[in-house]
Amino acid sequence: MLKVKKGKEKQKKKADKNLQSVNIILIDGTHAPIYRLIAHQIISKLHITEGVAIDVGTGPASLSVAMARLSDLKIYAMDISAEVIQTAQESMEKEGLENRIKLVHGDVHQMPFPEDFADLVFSRGSMFFWKDLPTAFREICRVLKPGGSAYVGGGFGSDEVKEKFKHRFERGTPNSIPKIPIDILEKAVLKAGINDYTVINDDSGLWAIFKKRNKISI
Repeated sequence: MLKVKKGKEKQKKKADKNLQSVNIILIDGTHAPIYRLIAHQIISKLHITEGVAIDVGTGPASLSVAMARLSDLKIYAMDISAEVIQTAQESMEKEGLENRIKLVHGDVHQMPFPEDFADLVFSRGSMFFWKDLPTAFREICRVLKPGGSAYVGGGFGSDEVKEKFKHRFERGTPNSIPKIPIDILEKAVLKAGINDYTVINDDSGLWAIFKKRNKISI
């Protein structure tokens, strides 16, 4: 039993280290075109440009910055790493967006937000490191307002952008990003009790898009 526990602890430390590596190499803005493209795709598909949004696993808040530039959303950029949050804070101040984007230390499996809080939840890249996908999806639904939507997953936005930037990304984090089979992703969404969803697996990446149902008045 002790060996198993140590093995799990080593796996967790390795995953945390890999995730931090992914975040750190993005801080210099090298991959900024990826985030502008993905932000445009989120807004084009969901048409949510105002209200409250949560960026889960924000890292250096690159996607939050891109979303803020394209919308009037008040964004809560959340990450599990306090170290990364501190780095993102410096980035926010440099961008002049500290009044639009609020950085939050938190875990997707137990988010520090009340029920029916956000109009939109988005995330790029962190889903592959979540330890319990159904729990994470249920928690996202909890914090969404009725009628609110989520756009979570990962990818480069297009094959063209992927070919342009993937060599820099892979050089910084070799073999560090886990894969999620489509059937596992769909099962996790359904297990979370979400029926109104779409899974996208194309040149933009692998994404789960879902909507929280409106409450029925009696």
